[in-house]
Amino acid sequence: MGWGIKCSYEDDRYALDEIDIGIAESGGSYYVPDENMHKCKRCMLQPCITFVGFGVKKSDYLVKCNCWPPAVFIPIISLVQVKIFVVYAAELAKTNTPVTFASGYPHYSPLIYLPAKRYEAWRFITYMFIHNGWWHIVNNLIFQLGIGLSLEMVHKWWRVMIVYLCGVIAGCLLHSVIEHDLALVGASAGAFTLVGAHLAVVITNWKEMRMRCNCECLDKELKMPTGPFRLAVILPLVFYEVGRAIYQHVMEKDSWRIAVGAHLGGIATGILLGVPILKNMKRHPWETRLGIVTSVVFGLAVLFGILFNIFYKGYPETDWD
Repeated sequence: MGWGIKCSYEDDRYALDEIDIGIAESGGSYYVPDENMHKCKRCMLQPCITFVGFGVKKSDYLVKCNCWPPAVFIPIISLVQVKIFVVYAAELAKTNTPVTFASGYPHYSPLIYLPAKRYEAWRFITYMFIHNGWWHIVNNLIFQLGIGLSLEMVHKWWRVMIVYLCGVIAGCLLHSVIEHDLALVGASAGAFTLVGAHLAVVITNWKEMRMRCNCECLDKELKMPTGPFRLAVILPLVFYEVGRAIYQHVMEKDSWRIAVGAHLGGIATGILLGVPILKNMKRHPWETRLGIVTSVVFGLAVLFGILFNIFYKGYPETDWD
């Protein structure tokens, strides 16, 4: 058994413009060793069933998944968040408000978004480096690494970075519109931007999200769509987290609440910008038009958030200290 590009002498449906990448049994067809295929991709496409060859066409979504070049943005941003959290945790350990499992963050940090200091524009993005307790940062890291790494292996770091950072900004803007008097910390908006980006990828690559099974015992090719499986994992997660945030926002009127606006802004950004920015394996005219529409909607929403922050009079009095 060996890796290769299947080129049958007897059937021209395996011509080079319709290559199949996968594992195949010897005999009956000619197999050209694919020496240019990176070992990471060979590993990820390795099937676990001996007589069933799993493969994908070059236009399919799975064939774009590759660990080389490696994911860089999500690991780097996660490490920076961990380092800043540890530094502040060490500082707070010497005070009366140390960091615990569920609470503790540096109220004095210039990185936090504060409604009274909206003129310090960097706060609309740097709040993602501050977390309230150990569980807060661990939960966000699980989201980022679990979802973001798989996105980077297909769409590469710079696309994921643009969508992620835009989601962080949009999440803070929406939070400032909904919660006029509440500070904001945590990378939840960025993490949920990645969730929304996955939904956008499913929309634009629905037909390409498939795995073909060349089943010799049935003597036919079975096509297994993977898009529904992705939705089965992502949608319950979205409904649970957003529902939990809304419930806590409505039912628990304490000083610390889950930022509904940041969650919703992140998810919306992932969907709106994921359509035009992330890779589309086979772009259709309607997908191009959809990308233009979602880009315009995102731009108008951000413009509204900025103007709201400038002209709305219901925010706390500006702290110029």
